[in-house]
Amino acid sequence: MHTSKSSLRSQLRAARISLYDAEREVCAVGLASAGVRWAADMAETLPGTFFAYLSTLYEPPTERLLVALLEAGHTVFVPVCEPNYQLSWTAWHPGIAMKRSTLAPVIEPVGPRYSFSTLEPVAGVFLPALAADLTGARLGQGGGYYDRFLAQLEQDSSSDSHAGDTPAAPTPTAAVVNDEEVLDPDIIPQDSLDRPVDWIITPSGVRKCDMRKFFDTSKTLY
Repeated sequence: MHTSKSSLRSQLRAARISLYDAEREVCAVGLASAGVRWAADMAETLPGTFFAYLSTLYEPPTERLLVALLEAGHTVFVPVCEPNYQLSWTAWHPGIAMKRSTLAPVIEPVGPRYSFSTLEPVAGVFLPALAADLTGARLGQGGGYYDRFLAQLEQDSSSDSHAGDTPAAPTPTAAVVNDEEVLDPDIIPQDSLDRPVDWIITPSGVRKCDMRKFFDTSKTLY
């Protein structure tokens, strides 16, 4: 019997809350190291533009990662919630003014807001997730913002391929999770609105999602 999304989310959130502060610091260092290496591979030529996010209290901590991306010469944008479950993007730097969103229970940076299309090309997207597996399945928080965003990425890529010009490669996406949140296949329920990710980034390294290699969930590339 498959676990429902709501039940699986509850289990994963409880496990995250149980982490000690010291473990979070270790996670922060590992995520920064792995994320910067992935960004270097995705950007190919520096600097690159990356979409990332500011972690909440019990998410794998990303602030050290964002700082490391900036120190490596990249530009970092983080999401801002818009009506109808859409996202726009604001440039991030340490010390930026923050305020509570009127649309979601998150704190957002204050600054000019941009759509994805106005910021292209984007070298890669770091995505929040509660869990992921190596088939590319991702379990989000349930708000639907990121699945809509990923669907728009797919649509933009498909539109480019039908325009007659040489299509650009799809923007790489990576789910950021704790090591124990890389699950075996078929545990994460999926439906027609869910969109797969290309990579998984954990404190211990980076893994490429590939349905043909789902059986080896312990393998990290770097």
